[in-house]
Amino acid sequence: MSRIGELLIKNGIITQEQLDEALEQQKKKKKRLGEILIELGYLNSENLLWMISEQADIPFVEVQPQMLDSQLINKFPEDVLYNNLILPLYETEDKIYIAVGDPADPLVVQKMEGFTTKEIITSGADPKKIEQLLNKFFLAQQAEKALETKREAKTTIKITANDAVVEFIDESGKTTKKNSCIQIIIDIRKKKGGIK
Repeated sequence: MSRIGELLIKNGIITQEQLDEALEQQKKKKKRLGEILIELGYLNSENLLWMISEQADIPFVEVQPQMLDSQLINKFPEDVLYNNLILPLYETEDKIYIAVGDPADPLVVQKMEGFTTKEIITSGADPKKIEQLLNKFFLAQQAEKALETKREAKTTIKITANDAVVEFIDESGKTTKKNSCIQIIIDIRKKKGGIK
């Protein structure tokens, strides 16, 4: 039995029967066991990541927007972070702590080491959440740059998010959240005396 399968059963996430079914399908499909368990609906991606982190003896972290450290993130190329689903979290004098979407990938640390002399310490995290936070960070950064740009002509900034959460607050203060696709358009015109 695979180590990941043992851990999933031991932690009560799946049953032996579910594992056996997934192992049978794995022989035919040539896919990773975790992918098959997700396809069968026996496992969600967050539990899988947690188990892979556990198997690799890497901590699992729940990434949050307040963890974004702009100075640290800007030390690494945007494409390297996106392509490998890496979120730099914080640094000390001699270490940089990162969250990765695939904690079993040994090349992630090597890719990051090319940009720093500090030791890289990894944690596993939900790859979808890492991507959402990278989107949030780089979108905000691009909007700031566009707003700071001094142009003589009209400037239009379009911000689009396909997986946005919009909050509606009524007069009594009750909040309702809806998933939505949004687009914000900002027109900036430079006039004498400043920006309108």
